[in-house]
Amino acid sequence: MFEVLKEVLEEIVPTPEERAKVGQVVERVVNALREVARSLGIRVEVEVEGSFAKDTWLSGDVDIDVFVLFDPATPLEELRKFGLELAMNAANLLKASWESRYASHPYLTLNVEGYRVDVVPAYRVSTPSQIISPVDRTPFHTEYVRGFLETAPHLKDEVRLLKKFAKGVGVYGAEIKVEGFSGYLIELLVIYYGSFEAVMKGASSWRPYRVVIDIEHHYEGLEEALRRFRDPLVVIDPVDARRNVASPVSLGSMCTFIAAARGFLRNPSLDFFHPPEHRPSKPLDDLCSSRALVAIKTRAPNVSEDVLWGQIKRALRAISNSLERMGFRVYSSSGWASNRELVLLFELEELSLPPLEKHYGPPVYSDHDVRFLKKYLENAIAGPYVEGDKWVVIRERKTRSVEEALTRILATQNIGEHITRSLRKGFEVYVGPQVARASSCESYRRHLAEWLERRCRWLRASGSGS
Repeated sequence: MFEVLKEVLEEIVPTPEERAKVGQVVERVVNALREVARSLGIRVEVEVEGSFAKDTWLSGDVDIDVFVLFDPATPLEELRKFGLELAMNAANLLKASWESRYASHPYLTLNVEGYRVDVVPAYRVSTPSQIISPVDRTPFHTEYVRGFLETAPHLKDEVRLLKKFAKGVGVYGAEIKVEGFSGYLIELLVIYYGSFEAVMKGASSWRPYRVVIDIEHHYEGLEEALRRFRDPLVVIDPVDARRNVASPVSLGSMCTFIAAARGFLRNPSLDFFHPPEHRPSKPLDDLCSSRALVAIKTRAPNVSEDVLWGQIKRALRAISNSLERMGFRVYSSSGWASNRELVLLFELEELSLPPLEKHYGPPVYSDHDVRFLKKYLENAIAGPYVEGDKWVVIRERKTRSVEEALTRILATQNIGEHITRSLRKGFEVYVGPQVARASSCESYRRHLAEWLERRCRWLRASGSGS
C-alpha cells in the first residue's frame, strides 16, 4: 500500500511551478473583480474559496472558486444582477471567455489561461445560521477546513489521495449526475478518520442508514441524528448542525465506495486511482445483437446540467415503471447526453410479450367485483374464475412490442417538463442491434459499451478485486 500511495502522490501533488501559475491566475481574477467593483461603485468583498484556498487540489485538476460577497441587506435580485455584471465585466477585462451556470442562483465560469474559474455571488453573513442562500455556507467551510489543516498539514495529501480514489471509482462529485462525494465531504472524512488508509478501513465497515459522523458532536448520539436525517450516509456539517453534508450521496454511490474500499484493502493497486480504459469483450454490434435493448433518442433540452440530469433520472424511472406495469421486465436503464442529443437506454428481459396475460381482479368479497365481472364476462379468453380470494381472467394483451409500449408511454405521460417537450417535437426508437447506431458520437458508443458490460471499474482493473 505504501508504494501505491507514494506513486499516486507523486502525480497528484502540485509542483511549485504549477502552484505559482495557478496562483497568478487567481490573483488576476481577484484583482479584476475588485477593480470592476470599484469602477461600478458596488461594495463587495472578493474571497477565494474551494480546494485551491484549502490547498487540497490535485495537480492538473484544480477547482478555482472566487466568491463575490454582498451585504446581507442587498435584495436577492440585485445580488443576481450585480453578481453577473461584475463577473462579465471582469471577464472582459481579463479577455476571458465565459459561460453561465446555475446553482442556488446564476453564476459565471470564466476560462482564464486555460483554467476554469467559478465566480459566485453570495452573502457575507456572520454565522451559518443566518445564511440566505446555500452557497453562503461556503466561506465557513473554507475557514473550518483551513483552520484544521493548518494544525495538521500532512492531512492535505491524505485528502488528495481520497479525492483521487473517489474519482477513480466513479463516485466523486455531489452533482445530480453522479450523486457522490463532494470535495468538502472528502475533506471531512479525512479530518474525522485521520488518514486515507483509516478512511478505507472505516468505510469497509459502513452500513447504509446506520452511519453518523459528527465531528463537532452536535448531536447526543447516533439515534438522535438518524431521527433527523434519513439518508444512507450522514455526516453532520461541523459549521451547521442542520445540514447533512452527505445528503447528495445516493445509496448506490455509498455502496460503491464501501465495495471499493474493501477491494483496495484486500489488494492495494494503482487501478483504483487510474482504472484502465474500457475495452469491450466483443464488437459493439455483437453486444447489442445478443441483448434485449431499446433506445429513445430526442433532442437534448437546453438547460443546466443539474436540471438535465435530474430530468433524465426522472424519465428513466418513469419509463421503466410504465414498462413494468405493461408486463416488460426492465433489467437496467441509463442516459447519455451531448449538447445536441439525448439517448435513454433500457435493457429488458424480452422485447415482445406473449399474446395472452393473466389479469387479477378484485377479491370476491369486494364491492368492485360486479364491475370486473361485467367487463370480462364476454371479453376474456378464460374466466372470470376464482383463484385464492380473487377473480382472475386470461385476456388478450393490448400491447405486445416494446415499440408500441414506448409510443403509448411517451404520447401520454409527462416524464419531466423539458424532456417531455423535446419528445413532443420528435423522437426515434431503436431496438436490438439498432441501439449501437442511435448516435454517431464516439462518447455515446463508449458509454453504451461500458453500460452493457457494467463491471465495476476496479474489478475490471484488478481481476477479482480481492
